[in-house]
Amino acid sequence: MRRSKAVMLPLAIALLSLVSCKDDPAVDPDENNPPVAEKAFIPEKNKTYSYKISDSDGGVSNSVLRVTSVKDSSGIPVSHIENVIEEEDDKIILNYRAFSHGGHTTNELSIPAGFNSMQQYVQEFAYIDDYELSGFPQVQVFDNKGTVDSKVTFSTKPVKMHLELTIPVSEEESIPAQMDCTIQYADGKAIAQENITTPAGTFNCTKWLYSYELYGKLTAGQSAPEEVRVVYTVTEWTAPGVGVVKSVEASGEDVTTTELQKIQ
Repeated sequence: MRRSKAVMLPLAIALLSLVSCKDDPAVDPDENNPPVAEKAFIPEKNKTYSYKISDSDGGVSNSVLRVTSVKDSSGIPVSHIENVIEEEDDKIILNYRAFSHGGHTTNELSIPAGFNSMQQYVQEFAYIDDYELSGFPQVQVFDNKGTVDSKVTFSTKPVKMHLELTIPVSEEESIPAQMDCTIQYADGKAIAQENITTPAGTFNCTKWLYSYELYGKLTAGQSAPEEVRVVYTVTEWTAPGVGVVKSVEASGEDVTTTELQKIQ
């Protein structure tokens, strides 16, 4: 299952981050709910946030997140965030967008961020001849109150990806392949408010619980298709002015833990 997850990982990584934007579209303020200063689940500018990502199979990677700029959009400050993820010799750079309005923190993912990160993974073993993507932009919305039973909601449409590939098997030979991936998030809620201690310190957090289903299918040449369908439960702790302090993603014995190490 780990190998199958690795095949489908490209889109999952981008979507789990769940923040980014294409052309910085304007945020439309609600006339009956004007912009106000809010303590949102968004990192602060002029700070860097370092994370350790540990997998149950022993794999370890690191990420460094920072707000690169804050731009005004219709009177609402929009944070642009860069997240650099490193694992051994691999480096993925994701660009993020997040804003707070009307008592909610909204994170967005559009096609470029998801597809660019996916390309970097797939091109390690195949050439991408053609692709189709649907379900963008994806959004994740947190209730800033962060009290028990506060909601976290997601886009209702799933993200779907279809790739036409050519996989080299030798210097002279290659085989055609197709890869399909679907990711569907389910709404969740806050289940507790608690203090979480990490190497970066102790934070007063909201504990959220939600899930997503990942389906993937890889067909190559005459080989039997390789399929995976997994539901992951996500437990996530967030703090105002920080964002994610810790998260645990689990499906059976397959567990990934992300934990804040330091803030500079």
